[in-house]
Amino acid sequence: MKKTLTLFLALFIGMMTFATDWSSIAYLADGAGDGAYANKYKVAAAFGQNVINIQQPGFAAAPGIYTNFPAGISSCTLNEGDYVLDGAGMILYLSAFTAKVTAVSVLAGGVSYDFQVYFEDGTGEIPDDPQPGDDPQPGGDLTPATYHGSEVVTCAGADVTFNWAITRNADATLTFELKWSSDIVGSVPQVCINGAFTTMPAQERVARFTTTATFVDGETLNDTFFYMAYAGGAARIDITGYTVGASNDEPQPMAIENIFNNETRTRKVIENGMLYIIKDGVRYNALGTEIK
Repeated sequence: MKKTLTLFLALFIGMMTFATDWSSIAYLADGAGDGAYANKYKVAAAFGQNVINIQQPGFAAAPGIYTNFPAGISSCTLNEGDYVLDGAGMILYLSAFTAKVTAVSVLAGGVSYDFQVYFEDGTGEIPDDPQPGDDPQPGGDLTPATYHGSEVVTCAGADVTFNWAITRNADATLTFELKWSSDIVGSVPQVCINGAFTTMPAQERVARFTTTATFVDGETLNDTFFYMAYAGGAARIDITGYTVGASNDEPQPMAIENIFNNETRTRKVIENGMLYIIKDGVRYNALGTEIK
């Protein structure tokens, strides 16, 4: 019985930018003011950022918003004295926020996390389209660049082809897409970006996720991979050779079928933007021609 491995990716990217819907974000819990700070502050967090509540831990001189990140913090765009650091965590002092919406950017582990803080009693209007932090790409409006990859992984005893793509969008966010060739019982697709996991919305063997954080061209993503949990196990699909802004050609569908069958394990590799199929130790190109 023949098995056709079809490689194709159809990446749909939403290019529009929308203002933050503050009505959908809950107020932070007040853990320091006996209710004085309740229903006052909200945070539109960046991807990978964890916002806890309002508190005053021992390392802080005053109450503030406690938040942490996947790696140690090296800088913050708030004025010195408006925050205090504690490794990968920090307190943003409430006194730093006087406007209705304040944009904040934190650099942690070489990654820029841009987020916004809403203050109920703040001055000014809510921006129509707030853009937190500085534009990480001078000039903005970048041309989307997509990097493709593929891997065959055994899931629940069967070989499954995973096709993936990462697109650096025009607004410097990243869109991750994962497709798989056959149904996987209990499948829960996730993506780990710089060590932080998120579950990807999925439908019909396709999962996509777009970050809210922005990334600078040339940045190499460490500890980044797709992770497919399923009934009785999990599979990891490595994202190899990806640097933000990189692109390669989308693999074309296989032109032959006779080098694939269910009795022999095959796998696909992408090197220097070229797709190869390896069967029984022999390498073929996408047209089925053996590479000597």
